[in-house]
Amino acid sequence: MRNLQSSNPALREDVIRGGDWWSDTAAGEAATISGIVNKTGLFAFVLAVAGAGGYALIERNPGMLFPLLILNLVVTLGCFFMIRGSAVRARNFGFVYSTSQGLLLGGFAVMLEGILKSRGAAVPGGLVLQAFVVTVACLGTMLGLYRARILKGGPMFTRVLMVATIGVFATLMISFVLSLFGLNTMIFNLGAEAGSGGFLLGFGVTIGLLILASLWLIIDFRQAEELVNAGAPKETEWYAAFGLIVTIAWIYFESMKLVYYIALTRE
Repeated sequence: MRNLQSSNPALREDVIRGGDWWSDTAAGEAATISGIVNKTGLFAFVLAVAGAGGYALIERNPGMLFPLLILNLVVTLGCFFMIRGSAVRARNFGFVYSTSQGLLLGGFAVMLEGILKSRGAAVPGGLVLQAFVVTVACLGTMLGLYRARILKGGPMFTRVLMVATIGVFATLMISFVLSLFGLNTMIFNLGAEAGSGGFLLGFGVTIGLLILASLWLIIDFRQAEELVNAGAPKETEWYAAFGLIVTIAWIYFESMKLVYYIALTRE
């Protein structure tokens, strides 16, 4: 077997060699890029179907959005702890994550569209479609930058991105907790008037988070390429696909916010 060094801690050699994907039935079968793409597409399909369900659910019962948010936080944290070193769990929890995230994204879309409607603003083609276009554009741009080796996703790139992400996550969690006690940190103030300080801060944070989320695709692409080049077993495709769907869902979430803010500037 070839070298399995990776810049990603979740894909270190000891993790991959100790994973449950090493089995007699997998002998001779190696991971492929097409296999990773297909499995990611399957997760994306589940996410889209769940998104439609979440949209319909929250449209009928807006009060369910907050419980969906809490459920999503629990599922997300649980999935990250459970899948380490296990292709079987990456596959099973990948579907659980895609379903939970899809429900939340669908409900979040209803909330944003409701705010836009109340202010007489509209998004040509709908917020959901425009956010999808932005997501595809980010995916295509990052893939192009990676293929051209403009961005390689090396160890330093990965470390910087991980530190930035941890910092952002900690800030958002603190802001979210404070918002539950009625303390407005402005970051979660989606109802701010266009042109106000809160609006400009939210717009700027959203652009920054969209860039940060998109840059994670570079790491995902590198991980997928490293697994294939190392001749890793075919089951590891589920591991790579899980990482990709997490990033894509994050990009779509930030894309919806971006489209929302742009729509408000045109009201």
